[in-house]
Amino acid sequence: MGNELINKFKNMGIQVEKTKSRHEIFSTVFRDDPEVLMSQTSFFSQQLACIKPDKRKMSEL
Repeated sequence: MGNELINKFKNMGIQVEKTKSRHEIFSTVFRDDPEVLMSQTSFFSQQLACIKPDKRKMSEL
């Protein structure tokens, strides 16, 4: 998932150096344009809301 976001940032013209860690990339993007990450967070939150946990497996934990 992280690689998809990095590619999206590259497509938007945001330079991503190969030596940078993902944390540095996301920190830089958030500092420069927080809406880019906020829209992704909203999308992933919606996707996670659709996932139904298996109660049997949860009780095993």
